[in-house]
Amino acid sequence: MRPLTLILVTLALVATLAACRSDGSAANPSVPAPASLPVTLADFSIEPTTLETGSSVVLEVSNDGPTPHNLTVRDDAGEILMATADLRRDQAETISAELPAGEYITFCSLPGHESLGMRGSLTVAAP
Repeated sequence: MRPLTLILVTLALVATLAACRSDGSAANPSVPAPASLPVTLADFSIEPTTLETGSSVVLEVSNDGPTPHNLTVRDDAGEILMATADLRRDQAETISAELPAGEYITFCSLPGHESLGMRGSLTVAAP
């Protein structure tokens, strides 16, 4: 094989490999990213209270209240699956995870906040 042909074949192979994901499927730039859900924390509420999404969960969380809050997601067994840092007024954080289909609890984990109304639900739909 001539050197120029070898270089062109190598470049074509590199480009093909770069377009493939580790799972073997071709990357498709036209596939949209998972939709993010806005969540607002305040004293003492989470809005919206009920969230629904697919298995790629992306939550854009902001705190509009004067008191620090966080958003935490747990399963029925109490295992924490996602959580923001404690956010002060006007702070925001985006959290994401792949979750199996099911029902989850959203809440503020700071002492007493869940019992004061900072609790909701997250439904992850089956793919």
